[in-house]
Amino acid sequence: MLNNGLTQKATQITEYTIKVENDSLNNQIQDTLVITKKKYNENDQIISSHQQNLFANETMDIEFVYNNQKKIKREIVTLSNDSSNFIVDYFYKDTLLLETKSESKNDIFQFKQIGGYKYNSDNKLKESSLKQIYIDVKTNDTITNTLEISKYNDKEFVTESKLSDFRKPEQNRNTEYKYDCGILMEIKKFNSKDSLISTTECKYEYDKFENWTKIESIENGKLNYIRTREIEYK
Repeated sequence: MLNNGLTQKATQITEYTIKVENDSLNNQIQDTLVITKKKYNENDQIISSHQQNLFANETMDIEFVYNNQKKIKREIVTLSNDSSNFIVDYFYKDTLLLETKSESKNDIFQFKQIGGYKYNSDNKLKESSLKQIYIDVKTNDTITNTLEISKYNDKEFVTESKLSDFRKPEQNRNTEYKYDCGILMEIKKFNSKDSLISTTECKYEYDKFENWTKIESIENGKLNYIRTREIEYK
């Protein structure tokens, strides 16, 4: 498996996120919400991402900058609805990612994000955390204050995550992930009272190189989302 998760080298991947609904006559309606184009370098590492959010008529561009050890050291994020860039810096100890930090401010809000990473004795990722805070610039009120902690198995696949919303505890969520031979097959979500609220089954289609080209997300027995991707191989 290459750095980009593919079995063969590629220059670009275009992904489509499609919402599936039924109208009053039970006819299926598919609406493309997001189109994302990702480009890769000779080391099979992502170098840029262009995302079109069709439902909001917005775009997000990300440029990935690497250090001398070929590790990501910075993301430069540009939003179509914001004149300022959003920077994410990466910090390492030797070759292990320990922390990511980002902060931005405009006329409406101030945003802070901190990511943390913990490893086991074999230097395998065992836990990550992501803290996000939005502050209203005019009132200085905290709009959002969340912390998500994720745990990983010995293959470094996320197995469970816990989202804590410190302003709205009723929005707390726990998520469990199940795999088959490294392929995500099922996602279960639980509310703040630990009651099961959804079970999502993932069904795949593959190309001749055994890379997925379509994922159907079936939530509580109903097809909810479809993700497709076009892979431009070298």
